[in-house]
Amino acid sequence: MPLRLKLKPQEKIVIGNTVIENGSKSATFLIHSKSIILREKDIMQEEQANSPAKRIYYVSLLMYLSGSPEESKVHHPAFRELTRQFQEACPTPRAIELISIIGTRIFNEDFYGALKSARSLIEYEEKVLSEATKG
Repeated sequence: MPLRLKLKPQEKIVIGNTVIENGSKSATFLIHSKSIILREKDIMQEEQANSPAKRIYYVSLLMYLSGSPEESKVHHPAFRELTRQFQEACPTPRAIELISIIGTRIFNEDFYGALKSARSLIEYEEKVLSEATKG
């Protein structure tokens, strides 16, 4: 079953090693083969990885973009260290649960799923920091 992508006007998407920019109108694409696919909103530059959860997301992104499970292994030590540091700084049940989910998805070579879970970790981190500054 093909993957259906609907792009907004001027939205960019990465498919494999190619950046595609949509024109002035919405467009729908059907992707029939397995490939690395990232929407513009899911792309993070290294300098944007300015918090512990964002660094975990960034390393997960590098694993996804590496193209193969074997090539992704170069990023595993950084991932383990970043998640260890995060758990030490924020040992809440929710943080530990999210890190466990991300780690399981990476172990199962579901790198896109790991990215989605890492996005949830960023949202959780922002919530915790917001509550800490209020209280």
